[in-house]
Amino acid sequence: MTPKTLVLIRSNPKESHRACEGVRIALGLAAGEHAVEVVLAGEAALLLAPDAEESVDGEMAVKFLASLKEFIPHFFVEEENARLIDLSDSEYSIISLSSDEVAEKIADASRFAVF
Repeated sequence: MTPKTLVLIRSNPKESHRACEGVRIALGLAAGEHAVEVVLAGEAALLLAPDAEESVDGEMAVKFLASLKEFIPHFFVEEENARLIDLSDSEYSIISLSSDEVAEKIADASRFAVF
């Protein structure tokens, strides 16, 4: 069984390059033989917004996200922060999770990275 890796991105992409770096790492892992899930917590949900290119390293993040969606079925977003973006109009498959569900995903993962 392939170990599951969870990439938890919680950095604000409008203020830090760490959000883009998390997406880059997730893409690198997913492109290999790793089972990867990506959870966007807090303002990291802004990575999926239509104006994501205006973020720090936004152009790269948009390119990485476009490639990443080919390797993972869904992006997970904390429900409290799903309001930051219009989920109905997104080009990404997005699933909202409660804080408890995010905690369960972390507990179920074989390993995780936080950005």
